Amino acid sequence: MNDKKRLYQIISLFLILIVTITAIINFIIAGLPKISDITISDKINEDNTKTITLKIKNPFNKNVKCAIEKENKTNSETNWQKPKNNECKFNVNAGTYYIFLKDNKNNITKIKTNNIKINKITGIKVKTDKIYLTLGETYKLEPTVEAIGEIDKSIKYIIEDNEIISVTDDIITPLKNGTTTLTLKTKDNYTIDLTVIVTDLYKKASLENNNEFLTCNRYTKEENETLDEVLAFKINEAGYQTRGAVVAALRFLVLEFPYRISYYFENGRLNNYDIIKHVDGEGRYYKKGLYLNEYKFETITDSYTGPAIWGCPLMSYHDEKDYGYYPGVAYPNGLDCSGFVTWVLYNAGFDIGDSGSGDTPRNDDMIDFGERHWITRDYILNGNYKVGDLIGWDGHIALIAGFNDTYIYVAEALPGGVVIKEFEKTGSKFYSLYEFINTMDNVYQNEGIYTNMW
Repeated sequence: MNDKKRLYQIISLFLILIVTITAIINFIIAGLPKISDITISDKINEDNTKTITLKIKNPFNKNVKCAIEKENKTNSETNWQKPKNNECKFNVNAGTYYIFLKDNKNNITKIKTNNIKINKITGIKVKTDKIYLTLGETYKLEPTVEAIGEIDKSIKYIIEDNEIISVTDDIITPLKNGTTTLTLKTKDNYTIDLTVIVTDLYKKASLENNNEFLTCNRYTKEENETLDEVLAFKINEAGYQTRGAVVAALRFLVLEFPYRISYYFENGRLNNYDIIKHVDGEGRYYKKGLYLNEYKFETITDSYTGPAIWGCPLMSYHDEKDYGYYPGVAYPNGLDCSGFVTWVLYNAGFDIGDSGSGDTPRNDDMIDFGERHWITRDYILNGNYKVGDLIGWDGHIALIAGFNDTYIYVAEALPGGVVIKEFEKTGSKFYSLYEFINTMDNVYQNEGIYTNMW
């Protein structure tokens, strides 16, 4: 009987021991670190990430650490993080991730998350935030929507004043003079604002050599500043420091500016007259923009008989009786031939210095720029010249403003003013005037945006 009782006692003790050990194991297991919850934020952070939050349950000791990796493994570079307030937070890009939890004995538990999706418009790129137009012109908007993930990139145009412009198929059409805001808005409400200015300070490009000559003090300071902005806008649209910029600058002054700039014989040259005063703004204007208001005098470094803005009287010291000019007589200030070409190139981003039009031993005359080609009928009909190339004869320089199958157009400053002349490619008059074309690929280098005709 005693043996039986002793056996029961042994069995009971054994069962109690098993229960106790099991309870201790369960307690230990319950106390080991576990991930009780994983949340992924709906909000997208400024750096285009989402935040994963791991809630840690019952950390057994303070040495528990968390990590998150795109690969199904950890290594020496894994960024282990200690929980704060029983939470680990990670900012992640789109993708699938593996979550790792490490206890004080370096035992690692792994959990795989679902695919994290990030869909967001990150920006709208446009060429400019300020657009200038005049009646008769149009402007094609070419916005680029930048996004991550899969998202609708369509854009809605919202016009502040529908009487000033309309927009159809990404094309802005001016309706009347004024300024309005054009808002580009995506379906997820990302917006940018553009300013559209419709002005009659310039006109749509057209060949009108009978424009009135610019008169003295025709423009206010504000109007001059606006015209400078229009010119810069046209040049930047074509591509600053490109052939397109040269074409834009010459066409603006001769085809879009509503007045004809007078021809003016220069009184001297900037770099070649160390003893006497050099000229600046007398037949040549070595500055950005148009010389239309006396506030521009602030930029003039020195003047021989001026300063005088374009269209205002300026004393001449050149004896050019063949052209009707006499020394000691005042004529409206403007540009001479090389002054016009220099102004165009300088505003387009090419500073060629104080360059004249003669064929002299010096290397700073315009005839020395580019690659010279003597003009023949074969070259004009089949040559490699382009709009924006130099054209002229010894003592005169001009620019090719356009051409088609029948005509070639030359922009130049002569006593008739700064104009564009039309010549038949097969006509004798053209060949009797011009001797060479200097192709300017090695000067411009980048083509930019332009057309052979306006």
